[in-house]
Amino acid sequence: MAVAEAFEAKQNCYFNYDFEELYLADDFPEELTVSLRGMLYRHEIQYPDTTYYIYFSDILTGAELEKMKDDWARYCPLAE
Repeated sequence: MAVAEAFEAKQNCYFNYDFEELYLADDFPEELTVSLRGMLYRHEIQYPDTTYYIYFSDILTGAELEKMKDDWARYCPLAE
């Protein structure tokens, strides 16, 4: 059974992402309302034994999504 964890991605002015752990128990909704930041949208990053849910204030696609995944790979060295 895979472990699932959730993190909030925050984009800094250099188009890099910083990640902060979220404590959501076992519920990982598609959308998450966070006070002051508004709506966050779930992005999924899967490894063979673990799934990470990354929440960000926009729905990322294409190059922006790849940039976030690359930054996540540096943050979380499980990527192969």
